[in-house]
Amino acid sequence: MVTTDLDRTLIFSPRATAQLGGALPRSVVEALDGRVISEMADVVRDELAQLARLPAATLTIVPTTTRTVRQVQRIDLPFTPRFLIASSGGVVLEDGRVDQVWAATTTHRLRECAPVAEVRALLDALVTEGTALRVHTADDQFCYAIVDPDRFTADHVDELASALVPGSWRVAHQGSKVYVLPDALHKAHAIGYVRARLTDELGEVPTLLAAGDTWLDAEMLELADSGWVPAGSEITRSGAPPWPQVTVTDAPGHAGAAEIVRAWVGQVSGTTTTAGRRA
Repeated sequence: MVTTDLDRTLIFSPRATAQLGGALPRSVVEALDGRVISEMADVVRDELAQLARLPAATLTIVPTTTRTVRQVQRIDLPFTPRFLIASSGGVVLEDGRVDQVWAATTTHRLRECAPVAEVRALLDALVTEGTALRVHTADDQFCYAIVDPDRFTADHVDELASALVPGSWRVAHQGSKVYVLPDALHKAHAIGYVRARLTDELGEVPTLLAAGDTWLDAEMLELADSGWVPAGSEITRSGAPPWPQVTVTDAPGHAGAAEIVRAWVGQVSGTTTTAGRRA
């Protein structure tokens, strides 16, 4: 079972490609209002399509993203995933439809956290003071704000976290975006649910491979039997990842994505790969 983040792990905006390097021949996989949003390296696209053709008893690839359902469905993936995890674990799609069992579980978990409307009010106040540019509520489960990186400082993160922690919410600051998520939502929770589904079907627990680039992927990488983090990603900026089973790619950007997918091919075929370096 492969669980993988998408943005800045397998797909990259033109801006991210320019920032990170590692460019390879690539194709547009997401456009909005005539503007290119995301691209995927052609070699990554081809090898993902090849992996996805393997029998379900051999491999299941589960895109696992903080994107909302609407946002992730804009991406032209090279395969149609049976399972897809969206909204940082808040939503599980099976064959494109919301898994109602997981939806009920998420609703129950969210009752233990402060209501999303209260959290949205805190972020709206940042817009009023000019620190945040705009705020969005995602799938009625969490919030994120677009901020001015020059004005939104570490002090703002600390102040927001202090206000949110009593209500069982947390803050993740990534450049111009600030994600505010309830503790009920973690990618690892949804991964555990999908993995249990596959275990029931296969009669054994599938080995878990994972890839991600930010601290929102931390629990997923910690849970994995083997994991990969792209060079130049948010996780690597503070040093080596704290999980011994996690490999950092040698190259950033699209070239790093290609290393990750080649490693999955190697795992499935039973061969080893020298791509990347152990943390």
